[in-house]
Amino acid sequence: MNRKDLLQKILVFKRNLSFTYYKFLSTPHEYYPGEKMHMREVHVITEIGENGLDNISELSDRLKITKGAVSQYLKKLEKKGFIERVQESEDKRQYSVRLTEKGKELDKIHTKYDEEQYAKACPFFNEFTEEELELICRFEARFAEFGEEMLKYEKDENSDWGKNYI
Repeated sequence: MNRKDLLQKILVFKRNLSFTYYKFLSTPHEYYPGEKMHMREVHVITEIGENGLDNISELSDRLKITKGAVSQYLKKLEKKGFIERVQESEDKRQYSVRLTEKGKELDKIHTKYDEEQYAKACPFFNEFTEEELELICRFEARFAEFGEEMLKYEKDENSDWGKNYI
């Protein structure tokens, strides 16, 4: 198979993986006893962590979601009792976020869950050497850069980038 066909095959795999991942993100799971939650909510909890959070923009950047989405997740998590907002100044828009005891418990539960899932995944990929897995990591990092470049230039209507490749 030539290089172009291989890259096209990879893009198809990536697209299929994206759809599967989106379905998983969109389906609530019981990460905490008696609580159906979306994975993104749990990732907000783990990003807040034991040290808390003082900067919503930083969380938005780390999770690659909008500040508005972060605010919505924080409202839901506060309502469910996983976080608390602490007013830090007279400016009502400025606050820090801390995990409640319930939030800390969920953080520990999810960390254990992640470790178990990674342990289950390892045998599934035993056919690959560490060197091959490192190569895949390099490829994935480069692929992510490619995606970022595509998005950046797609916003620029005057850009010629990519027009020669389609």
